[in-house]
Amino acid sequence: MAVAVLTGLGGVGKSALAATAAHRMRGAFPDGQLYADLRGAAEPADSADVLTHLLRSLGVPEGAVPDDAGQRGALFRSLLAGRRVLILLDNAHDTAQLRPLLPGTPGSAVLITSRARIVGLPGARLLDLEAMTERDALAMLEAIVGGERVAADPGAARRLVAACGRLPLAVRIAAARLAARADWAVADLTARLGDERRRLDELEADGLGVDAAFRLSYQSLDPHTARAFRLTSAAAVPVFGRTTAAVLLDIDEDAAEDALEALVDAGLLEACGIDRYRFHDLVRIFARRVLDDSPDAAERPAAQRRLLDHLLATVTHAVRRLRPHSDLPDLLHPASTPGHRPADAEAARAWLQESHQLIRATAEQALGKGPWEDLGEQALRPAVDLLTGWAHLILGTARRRELQGPARLALAGAHCHGDSRSAARALRLIAAVPQQGADTYPRIERALRQALRFAALAPDPLTESEAAHELAMILAAMGRSAEALPLFEQAYARHVELGGRGDAVRVLAHVVRARMLLGDKERAEAAADEVLRSARELGDRSTLGHVLYQIGCALLAGGRPVRAAAHLRESRQHHQWVGDLRWEALAWARLAHCALARERPGEAAACATQALSIEGDLGDAFCRGLALAARGRALLALGEAPALSALASLRTAHRLLSARGAAEADELTSLLWTAPPAPRRPGVPPGSPSRGAASAARAAL
Repeated sequence: MAVAVLTGLGGVGKSALAATAAHRMRGAFPDGQLYADLRGAAEPADSADVLTHLLRSLGVPEGAVPDDAGQRGALFRSLLAGRRVLILLDNAHDTAQLRPLLPGTPGSAVLITSRARIVGLPGARLLDLEAMTERDALAMLEAIVGGERVAADPGAARRLVAACGRLPLAVRIAAARLAARADWAVADLTARLGDERRRLDELEADGLGVDAAFRLSYQSLDPHTARAFRLTSAAAVPVFGRTTAAVLLDIDEDAAEDALEALVDAGLLEACGIDRYRFHDLVRIFARRVLDDSPDAAERPAAQRRLLDHLLATVTHAVRRLRPHSDLPDLLHPASTPGHRPADAEAARAWLQESHQLIRATAEQALGKGPWEDLGEQALRPAVDLLTGWAHLILGTARRRELQGPARLALAGAHCHGDSRSAARALRLIAAVPQQGADTYPRIERALRQALRFAALAPDPLTESEAAHELAMILAAMGRSAEALPLFEQAYARHVELGGRGDAVRVLAHVVRARMLLGDKERAEAAADEVLRSARELGDRSTLGHVLYQIGCALLAGGRPVRAAAHLRESRQHHQWVGDLRWEALAWARLAHCALARERPGEAAACATQALSIEGDLGDAFCRGLALAARGRALLALGEAPALSALASLRTAHRLLSARGAAEADELTSLLWTAPPAPRRPGVPPGSPSRGAASAARAAL
């Protein structure tokens, strides 16, 4: 006997699919089909009563149906012996309800639908139904509404089915509402669905409703599981693990996992990996609705604050593992929970890798983003410091772009509550995040100077030290090393005072580079050896990689390209090991310039290509400009590629570096003015606009 079980949340189309399948298979079961609604999502039908219904469907007179449930089952099996019958048992409650209804005879088959996961039937094939694909959802919408209305605004149609979570019931209701309102455009209903608090109300028509479909499953939960359903919806993300659930519910992780698995079994939560659970978008909205209407609503802010503090504590521990000699952890807001302590640096990186979305979304939630959000003034500093600690770990990666939105929320919150400390830290984050369009050093300089002003008001030693260091770096990058040097020295003194040995050594490496750029070569080279020795003693590969990079740049500026290359190669290896892509790419770009200084254009081109390959995911205009400048010069020196290609690289590099305000742009300006024109192509008359790439480049300056 074949048994198949279709499971999935309410409204996903289990019954419709089962009915369609039964219709298509009627030829394979010539002795007929039997159907019974087991009412599993409401008041489950008694198996004995269902057997009576099935026996009557098989032609047994009412008076011939045995009174004993066991005898009814025996009669049912005997009647099906030797026959080929398909039995459709719709909306089953659990295994106990189903067992008496299975004939157990060869030839027949049973197709079962259930919101709950039916796992106790030997030999049964379990099929989990998911939401429709976008293509299928649009096809359903078009079939009901009409192709012309959908084609008139395909973007709105895609947004509509997305707002419906591509759930068949929701799409069907939305389509029915549109069909009944010929004066509505698809965009009109899409706009109405945009408000999450009203969305479930909009998805009701002709006695059908998404809320009602979910409520049947919810009402079947025991009190403990129902509480878990409500409070886990308070998480800022739809996908989470048992640790997040445990923190929100304020219970141990094993109990949290049991509750989550019970929700999976009830069809209200999806298991999407090892220790990963996901709310369907509409189910999450429903869960938040029932949370609002329950006594647990008063507990939601405390649950969300527990999660915020848990993440802040864990990020702080991760910083200690990954930046062991930084003073940052001691300057973050103290968390009220112990958090998770990664065993080592590798464990910290693994935790961080799977927690980025949760960190960002939780901070945004605390800062007031979203219809159910905003934990108030008391959550401002923990949220800002969660972002500050996270930023410390991701600024060398492509994820640093993700800081832009929450950083601006943090600044707005700081201004709203008059919190100078939070404003200072938020401005540091804004300065660190690449902006859309031409991102300039002057913009960063303004943000950091403003951060320092707020830090002085607070006072905030973290911003006073870090923003002074970062401002000095920006000034040096603009060719203003004389202004940068006292700020570097100020930052160094502050880090020493705070006990951040790693941070202090990093700043000293910048001091070495600034002195070299100011012409104090002897003093710079003497200090370089001492700084490098201190960095090696710390045993922190991130700090060592940073120090090696700065000293390598100083040596290159001082006319020592061989020694510079040795430092930069080692720097690149350390940055690669810790996963800091930005500094790895910068090291490759500087190595390209070392190779040029040693008249090795082939090596320079290869290094520049490596830098550009890594930078492609980062969006770092300075790094790209630096690498393109080296590539263009290398191609010109090689003479193998068309001069037009080389000069195109130089022109792009000049545009990027000059727009940013980098000092390196000045050298390119001179180079582009003196570069030889590209050879004239056959058939192009002298003096034409295409005569040479150099002419075009100069015209662009």
